[in-house]
Amino acid sequence: MAGAMSTMTSTAHPSDPATATGRPRVRKRDATRAVLAPSADQRAPVWDRPVPLVHNATGDPRPPLLWLLGAHGGAGVTTLARLLAPAADCARRWPAPAAGESPYVLVVARETAIGLAAADALLRQHHAGLAGDSEVVGLVTVAARPGRMPAGIRRDRDLYSGLVEHLWRVEWHETWMLARHSDLPIWRPGDPEPAKSRRDDELATAPTDIRTLGVDLVEAITALHARRVRDDEGEEYPL
Repeated sequence: MAGAMSTMTSTAHPSDPATATGRPRVRKRDATRAVLAPSADQRAPVWDRPVPLVHNATGDPRPPLLWLLGAHGGAGVTTLARLLAPAADCARRWPAPAAGESPYVLVVARETAIGLAAADALLRQHHAGLAGDSEVVGLVTVAARPGRMPAGIRRDRDLYSGLVEHLWRVEWHETWMLARHSDLPIWRPGDPEPAKSRRDDELATAPTDIRTLGVDLVEAITALHARRVRDDEGEEYPL
């Protein structure tokens, strides 16, 4: 989603573990899959200094709660960083993290064979302990075209997502195809639900699916942070 790419909505696909409302539940990791560390050329580097921060339009001086790690160019990170106020682009490198930085990372990939394979390599890198002290919140895949997900892509997505507890999907929408990046809406934690209408203005308010993704991410990070506080005695990132 470089520039003004497609509108996206985050949804739980029918093949994902989900509640009756369609919101994803915590998934069990695939313990039967043998996991090998990726080759060096498939790994993302780790920042040796604080991540250079490019603020979105929120004007919030607080550091990001979540880093968006694109598995490849054109994954959709730029658009998601605009849509989700607590998130920022970590420029395709793992945060170390530096003192005061959030360790929490969402891997982002386009739903292509190459994109999903790149995400798998990053998840295996993290699983092998080669991604600094970062903490993967989950994987979000972004539709590469309108319509149904191709069967082969669905198969790869289901396989590669076995290394994460949370899996989201961002579907294709036409609304933002011609929109400027600065025209896209921003979701912030605590935003009130907009008035219901038959047709939402997706340039004025973040769509329901993006709001759901934001809420799910904050809830997942809160749970991970509580676990990290219990397990670690070092410095924690203040939520």
